[in-house]
Amino acid sequence: MTLLAAIPYTSGFQIDGFMAALATRLKARGLRLGGVVQHNDGACEQGCLSMALEDLASGHRFPISENRGAASSGCRLDASGLAAAGGALTAALADGADLVIVNKFGRQEMLGQGLRQEIAAALMAGVPLLIAVRHDFLAAWRDFAGDDWTELPGEPERIEAWALSLARAAA
Repeated sequence: MTLLAAIPYTSGFQIDGFMAALATRLKARGLRLGGVVQHNDGACEQGCLSMALEDLASGHRFPISENRGAASSGCRLDASGLAAAGGALTAALADGADLVIVNKFGRQEMLGQGLRQEIAAALMAGVPLLIAVRHDFLAAWRDFAGDDWTELPGEPERIEAWALSLARAAA
């Protein structure tokens, strides 16, 4: 069984809420989680959502959206918040998490930025990792991850079974 699994999803699917609920479910089953899930809260002045990454080990939230003011034409990812969240991911590797969850392999990771280095560090450390990948980023994901990963459907029961089987194998 591979230590890396990705959940492909379509644009428009509420992946952030799905991944947060999945993390809650896995914690309830006794898994020690590391990594980050995204929460989208109230609207910024320009109408986009205020985004934050939650450190699954501590519960601390790192704001990752930059409010550019009412005259701006869109939201902007705050690189400093993303970097701080990356530190939480690195700490999860040192603290011996049963599973690392990264909310998604998105545009920033596709471009070689975002949490890409932390994802690679988890893979190199041999820590089980679960990530979501939007269908239009799957080619970039395959270029990054290679072929040694499991594709999981967006079904919480199947994902939970995969994660628990890894935890049992490690015990």
